[in-house]
Amino acid sequence: MTIAPFIAAVSALCLQAQPASPPVRPKFDVVSVKPCKPGDQNNGGSSPGRLHIGCGILAAVDNIGLIQVAYNRYANGNLTAYGVIPIEGAPDWIHSEAFEIDAKSEGSPSLQMMEGPMMQTLLEDRFHLRIHRETRQGPVYDLTLAKGPLKLKPMPSGKCIPVAVGRSLPPLASNQRICRNMVGAGGVNFEGGTLSGLAGLLPLILDRPVIDKTGIATYFQIQLKFAPDDSAAPSTDPGADAPGIFQAIQEQLGLKLVPAKGPVDVLVIDHIERPSGN
Repeated sequence: MTIAPFIAAVSALCLQAQPASPPVRPKFDVVSVKPCKPGDQNNGGSSPGRLHIGCGILAAVDNIGLIQVAYNRYANGNLTAYGVIPIEGAPDWIHSEAFEIDAKSEGSPSLQMMEGPMMQTLLEDRFHLRIHRETRQGPVYDLTLAKGPLKLKPMPSGKCIPVAVGRSLPPLASNQRICRNMVGAGGVNFEGGTLSGLAGLLPLILDRPVIDKTGIATYFQIQLKFAPDDSAAPSTDPGADAPGIFQAIQEQLGLKLVPAKGPVDVLVIDHIERPSGN
């Protein structure tokens, strides 16, 4: 074998052995981060290509905040999850200190992309955030079928466009709108959702995750009313103005919540610092 083919063969092997370049992470072109003073009120306002968050908190005591949205709700640039998962390992200041964030990007990235992957890059660059996700076994509720008929109305055709977890929002015609999914202290209004989506919403009210075990993928119009003070524990108080959520789910939907053990996701903060200067 002559030297030239030998060198060519070695070069080809070296090229094949080179690791693939990591994907380029989406990021803002210009970022301003300023700590808010006590009493500051700035609601902000975002538009395509610009994210303006006025006095946003990283993670409130209920875990809702910028970190939850970036690494859970819009983690992949679309709606990734309805619910809220615990955040562990963080210093106390992330639950109390607020920051005004003004970030701009070329083009017109969606709000979900800006608050998700692009916010991840911002938090890791400016707050030196290092975070990972763990799945553990812990207490959950299984959402199952109760005895008797299912008490749910199928979603009316054409009423609204449902939001599918993991998918981008579809383009809307002038006479179309996105289905509402609202959760409050005393009720759920899910205009067009699956039971898996309902299970994702219920942890906003309950004290643990909910896992859909019904096996039903139909889109329903779901309305649920319950006594807000009974949302974390079963209640069958006949004197209450509305039933507790466990009783309401069974009576109004034909479903039931069963305490169980199952996979529980947790966001664990390994390191975070107050933001570097602009």
